[in-house]
Amino acid sequence: MQTMTMTLNNAIKNFAALPPQILQGDEVVNVTTDEGNIILISEDSFKSLVLMNELNANSDFKDSLLRGLHASPSDLVHESEVKW
Repeated sequence: MQTMTMTLNNAIKNFAALPPQILQGDEVVNVTTDEGNIILISEDSFKSLVLMNELNANSDFKDSLLRGLHASPSDLVHESEVKW
């Protein structure tokens, strides 16, 4: 993911060109203003960030993932043994 930084005036001048860059290039645009900065990202990137935040907020799920990450192969269940 690449980040492009521009002033608010430049973002306004070039606004029509920003969506394709953000959507196709998975680019982040940091718009600087006197009051603070604004980040422009794609909807998919936003949804990923929201999901990541929700998963990180769920400590039980996070702990379960970490246990699985550090489990030895003998502790794992083969997929053929899982009943859905």
